[in-house]
Amino acid sequence: MDASEALDKILMPKSVAVVGASTDPFKWGYMLVNAIKQSGFEGNIYPVNPKAEEILDLKCYANVRDIGKPVDSAIVVVPARFVPGVFEDLKAIGTKGAVVITSGFSETGEEGRAMIQQIVDTAKGHTRFIGPNCMGVTSSKAKLSALMIPFLHESGEVSFVSQSGGYGLQLYLRASSMGIGVGKFVSSGNEADIKGYEYLKYFGDDEETKIIAMYIEGLKNGRKWYEAAKEVTPKKPIVAIKVGVTEEGSKAAASHTGSIAGSDQIYDAAFKQAGVIRAYDAAEMFDFVKGLLYAPLPEGTNIAIVSNSGGVAVETADRLIQNGLKVPTFSEEAQEEIKALIPAFGNAKNPVDLTATLNMNSFLNVPDVVLKQPEIHGMITISLGTSIIRTMFPDVAEEDLMGMYQWINGTLLKTYKKFDKPVIVIDPSADVAGASAKILEAERVPVYTTPARAADVMGVLWKRKQYLDKLNS
Repeated sequence: MDASEALDKILMPKSVAVVGASTDPFKWGYMLVNAIKQSGFEGNIYPVNPKAEEILDLKCYANVRDIGKPVDSAIVVVPARFVPGVFEDLKAIGTKGAVVITSGFSETGEEGRAMIQQIVDTAKGHTRFIGPNCMGVTSSKAKLSALMIPFLHESGEVSFVSQSGGYGLQLYLRASSMGIGVGKFVSSGNEADIKGYEYLKYFGDDEETKIIAMYIEGLKNGRKWYEAAKEVTPKKPIVAIKVGVTEEGSKAAASHTGSIAGSDQIYDAAFKQAGVIRAYDAAEMFDFVKGLLYAPLPEGTNIAIVSNSGGVAVETADRLIQNGLKVPTFSEEAQEEIKALIPAFGNAKNPVDLTATLNMNSFLNVPDVVLKQPEIHGMITISLGTSIIRTMFPDVAEEDLMGMYQWINGTLLKTYKKFDKPVIVIDPSADVAGASAKILEAERVPVYTTPARAADVMGVLWKRKQYLDKLNS
């Protein structure tokens, strides 16, 4: 059976059985039932536990065969030795998709590997499954959080697949605070059945998914993954973290999810050839995802910098150059137009230094002059963030300050949206005083806290443009 059919049943089910449901609030079997119920899932929920009559006001069943109705998906959390029997039952009732939370299989040695092979053999052609040794799945559209906690992003254009369960869950939770909506999350675990390349194919064809993010410890079938990635990247970006870059890290990956890490140089080369954007940590991954989701791609390498701080401008310029981009000097005509807007001791050449006077005429009007230059392909600028405005006007009430944030950013947004060029904003306090940044990001202008992060994202946008141009040449 094709993995896509099973993943449809798992991520968009009309009914879910929790096999191994528990009455103990501190056990997985209880937390999963509670999370599915609390997340607002509107389909049928069937707890399966032969020793209980009811869990969270839901009727319990001794066995999935006793449910007597079709079951789209099963969340399996019984001890490892019972899992093969569960799959015999799922096969009997025609359940096409399952998520095996249970650990203790291929990552534990030969006995565990034999047991998981038995499950695969039983399930083959009948029930495709995620896991084992995973944390579960979510689907915002289905109002389904099959995790240990009832958390869902309101919506999201990103699908995130993580081989790491605990860390992947934390990243899923943190993504929304970083401006990313994850509409579908899969903790893929050991990938004994549904493999990484099958997730790529599925989310590559999913119209709601605009970007695929992946946390990879190792691939079970690298060639198929590479071929799938090559098919997907022309349609939508793939951003991947690949860990296990050292010998010690590779050994840790093998003991954790049973993954075969392989040579990091091979992964790196394969990612580049397939157009996969590699990130080296979680912050980078979500930085890249947000930039690709929000910003248009630059038509060329010439980037303008507009800053009220010389230090920020220099750091941004250095990092842009390191990313293969350019910071060209503006034409004499453009410089004259900028000089009319900034203090006499400012710099109009590029980077533009508005100076620390915080002149609103400069701050609000220079970006328009810069972006209309035909030789400029994108801009990085520093924001008058929440904390600076609060410092400038300490006696102004918070609600009045909010009006000021709206006015400043609303004026700038009109300028940014006039041009089909990427604009990336630096706001050093966005993570601690984020009201101003949220206004920009609500209109899909990405905000980052450091010049390096902003410049790296501009570099990723340019690499994506180069990749697509090469495909179309």
